[in-house]
Amino acid sequence: MSNLAIFNQYNQGLIDGDFDAVFGVMADDIIWHQPGNHSTSGQVVGKAALGQHLATFGEKTNGTFRVLTNWVSENGDLVAANVTFQGTKPDGTELDMNGIDLFRMKDGKIVEVWLFSSNQAQEDAFWG
Repeated sequence: MSNLAIFNQYNQGLIDGDFDAVFGVMADDIIWHQPGNHSTSGQVVGKAALGQHLATFGEKTNGTFRVLTNWVSENGDLVAANVTFQGTKPDGTELDMNGIDLFRMKDGKIVEVWLFSSNQAQEDAFWG
């Protein structure tokens, strides 16, 4: 399976809410780099920890958090996706921001992910 096909399976899983598909293309010891200075910032290692980490975005936005892929490109073992991420907190505060998600692939799995926000200070304020 090509790296772009792996990303597409991951992305389709996100769209469908099929987290078995999402985690099915990840290495067991995946490393996730969440940027910024907020409640969900930092490095997360492993599928179990990442599952808990990602669940917090839904919890903080009453299930409204979503990531839309605008375009995707691959270069060797890297896949870059320009994304828009959105969510609304219970108090009505909205987040609608562009960013780049960079995926490193190895042996048919996503092994590492770095996220980049177009306005990190705004994202930090949203997540608290």
